[in-house]
Amino acid sequence: MELIPLFSGSSGNSILVRACGKNLLFDLGQSCKRIDEALRSVGTDPDHIDGIFITHLHSDHVSGVDVFVRKHRAPIFATLSTHRYIAKICKKEHDSNLDIVVNENDVIDFDENIKIFTCSTPHDVQGSVCFKVEAEGKACVIMTDLGHVTEQIRGMAEGANGVLIESNYDLDMLKNGPYDYMLKKRVGGPDGHLSNTDCAEMIRHLLENGTHQFILGHLSENNNLPELAFNTVKHYLSQNYYTLDEDYSLWVANRYEPSRGLVL
Repeated sequence: MELIPLFSGSSGNSILVRACGKNLLFDLGQSCKRIDEALRSVGTDPDHIDGIFITHLHSDHVSGVDVFVRKHRAPIFATLSTHRYIAKICKKEHDSNLDIVVNENDVIDFDENIKIFTCSTPHDVQGSVCFKVEAEGKACVIMTDLGHVTEQIRGMAEGANGVLIESNYDLDMLKNGPYDYMLKKRVGGPDGHLSNTDCAEMIRHLLENGTHQFILGHLSENNNLPELAFNTVKHYLSQNYYTLDEDYSLWVANRYEPSRGLVL
């Protein structure tokens, strides 16, 4: 199993998971053209995407859906509220048979070798979920756009072999940054995003439960820096007696192009 971030950040998100000969895309938050180019650059034909899984309806996760689905005819797995939003923003209709509704806490038997779990996330839109992919005894989790880690999310992620986790903002940068008061309150609230420190605490918990590979993703363009997110997590874990490259691996997903992935 491989998890490869194609784009990751507040300006657009898309993640490729390859497992058991299947190509699964999680979110389409860039243009179809850019996603096509990114897929080809990592050796995957865009016409060979077997399923698209959408976490929620914000534009940095769905802006490429309209064109990509009509061009490549891949089925879309999303909650009902997300499907309804996608239908509103599509400039042209696509085959409705490609729209597959999933529940917020569901298990999808994708085929005989792959199971995909959904888990409701505390975010400021209806039908927001994160995903776990299980295949041939391995599991990876994609968990972004959550204001806090619920017990259900924590339980779903425990024991996964690798995790891409949100490290959205640095608290001081958010407090002193350009956002107005209400936006700062939303981002930092219980239905907003995870801070670097929140992320570090979740990684510590996952380390205690057997996960050792992590990618930091969905960094804010205005309220974070890759080196700041990385160093915050590394420092927190060192205080808890975990050593980078001995106890765990950690890197930051690139905002604008495919980056190093997890090989599980």
